[in-house]
Amino acid sequence: MAHPFDQAGRLWRARVDRAGEYDLAGGSEEFAPGPWSSFVPRSDYDRARRLRDDLVAGYRGRAFEDVFCGREVACPGGTCYLLESRSAMDLDGRDPARAAAAILGDLTLVRGIGEVTERRLKGRGYRTVADLARHPLYRREAIRLLDSVAKGNTRDLVEQIGRRRRRSDPLLLEASRFHAPEDFVFLDIETLGLFSRPIVLIGLARVRGGSITVRQYLLRSVVEEEAALTAVLPALEAEGAALVTFNGRAFDLPYIRERLAYYGIPAGLGMPHFDVLHFARRRWRDSLATCRLGALETGVLGVDRADDVPGRMVPEFYDTYQRTGNPGPLVPVVEHNRQDLVSLARLFAVLRGDGDGGA
Repeated sequence: MAHPFDQAGRLWRARVDRAGEYDLAGGSEEFAPGPWSSFVPRSDYDRARRLRDDLVAGYRGRAFEDVFCGREVACPGGTCYLLESRSAMDLDGRDPARAAAAILGDLTLVRGIGEVTERRLKGRGYRTVADLARHPLYRREAIRLLDSVAKGNTRDLVEQIGRRRRRSDPLLLEASRFHAPEDFVFLDIETLGLFSRPIVLIGLARVRGGSITVRQYLLRSVVEEEAALTAVLPALEAEGAALVTFNGRAFDLPYIRERLAYYGIPAGLGMPHFDVLHFARRRWRDSLATCRLGALETGVLGVDRADDVPGRMVPEFYDTYQRTGNPGPLVPVVEHNRQDLVSLARLFAVLRGDGDGGA
């Protein structure tokens, strides 16, 4: 096992010390940051600092493996530490007929057709995209869309719908019904910052048989990052899988691509991607002050976290672990990531109309 207090760890601690990742704002009730905000409410900051100090005191003298009941896993890039947990969770099953009916009933998905043209075409008997397969002008585009639907090719469908609609369009959620629940890979990462810094925790979750299984690859040292990346890559490139994230289009996926490139690891990562943040904004932007994950948890799922660490402060908690060898500050980081994944899956279920996910 690589010792956590290695040269790489010391170098990254120095970089964190030199470059802060956030500024402080007023009280949490008067401040509602967005996904890219560089501010942490003063009350959250003070609470997190007290929590960190209490954890250092409470876990002093305890070994990493005694605190985290996981196991070391060997990967092409080395070794890392794997944690697994499971809780109740459910998603509705595959329903390709429903997905096909919703998509093929919308003629505006065919290039060149807007709402006015759609009304005119339907008045002439072209009720579905299948009917357009005999139209002299729209035949080629219609057949292409029909082929994607017939094959259940959600990667192509997400691209085709995305070219005509916004990323928050409900038809994209309908396209997800070509997948069985176990096809979805829920992803969330924790990093040492926003730009070109190591990932320290990669969380993946899968739903199967009425439960959600969360697998978290936790770095005991930043030198284990390559191992963690190679450990999760098969799941992110599995045939037939679909990725679900919260703001992952802008953050998680580009970040993983960048870190893979840093190690010279080739990766496609071209699976269909459903970003819950876009759908959540469309659904709840008028009823919630902000669509941050924490606000959605409280306002939609009724979840209030205790002893949580703000995502912006994860580098400080990880730095304290590396500097002292005390695993206590990692405890809320691991729980923060686990809860993010469970809430992500539940919000995805709510947005699809699958109830509350059964959690």
